[in-house]
Amino acid sequence: MIGELAGVIAPILLMAAIGYWIQKAGPNLETKSMSMLVMMVGTPALVFSSLTSTDLPETVLLQMSAGAICASVIAAVLATAFLMVSGFNLRSFLPSLTMPNSGNIGLPVVLLAFGNEGLAIGVAFFFVIAILQYTVMPIVTAGSFSLGRTLKEPLVWSVTAVLVVKATGITPPEVIRETTRLLGGMMIPVMVILLGAAIARLRIDDIKTAVALAAARLLIGIAAGTATIALLGATGLAAGSLFLMAAMPSAIVTYVFAERYERDPEKVAGLIVASTLLTFAVLPALLWIGLTIADRDAPMGTLLTNLFSAW
Repeated sequence: MIGELAGVIAPILLMAAIGYWIQKAGPNLETKSMSMLVMMVGTPALVFSSLTSTDLPETVLLQMSAGAICASVIAAVLATAFLMVSGFNLRSFLPSLTMPNSGNIGLPVVLLAFGNEGLAIGVAFFFVIAILQYTVMPIVTAGSFSLGRTLKEPLVWSVTAVLVVKATGITPPEVIRETTRLLGGMMIPVMVILLGAAIARLRIDDIKTAVALAAARLLIGIAAGTATIALLGATGLAAGSLFLMAAMPSAIVTYVFAERYERDPEKVAGLIVASTLLTFAVLPALLWIGLTIADRDAPMGTLLTNLFSAW
């Protein structure tokens, strides 16, 4: 188990360290252009390539997509309750406490933990989260929604293409499959490197606030993932992947929204940094739980009982 955990964590930490070192040593990474390239090209390509080439049953992919929606709703409810009780600004922090970093960290984790099958399942979770991030979260942060802007997102059309392929049973041309496979391959390493660069740039405005919110995000993610597995009756690889994806730290893109709409960007940045570092610190435990869940087909209640007994 120690070898498995090291094999999952070490590549992520090394790639993030590369981004951190480049940002600190200079010249600075052109993060805006690289992020645009990943979001406009790499992410849609990975979604199309992974979901059209996987042999996983459609029921598993649909279950994972439903799990992403369910986990997001549960996380939003828990985050709203926490923010109202604690007195933190709802519009500023609700997106960061609700949305997991399922792209930068989540996909590498499930890929390295469960292989290509885990990646396909993780992508099904990720593309739903990505759509929610670019449609629902701007409404929360700014109070506005643009249908035209949403329809211009390549990710939306990538998902549409996947649905057409799955519904008709057609096989995409080899040139399309190979091109999207190659383009999608850049998404994970580049996003993790950008994560390291973002950590190097962001400043923690209030350490106590950042740590408190980061701890809340971790607990909310774990609770949302666990509740979703129980509600959907997920087992095996799907359950393990769902748990890990839901437990990931705050999504970096929520900082972009906070900066754009002037919603406490410094504090949101601190939350993201603290949340990322906290998740890395407890990642061995999260991976152990995720791998344990994936190795068993028992109901969630039985698994949790066994896990607590093991602890």
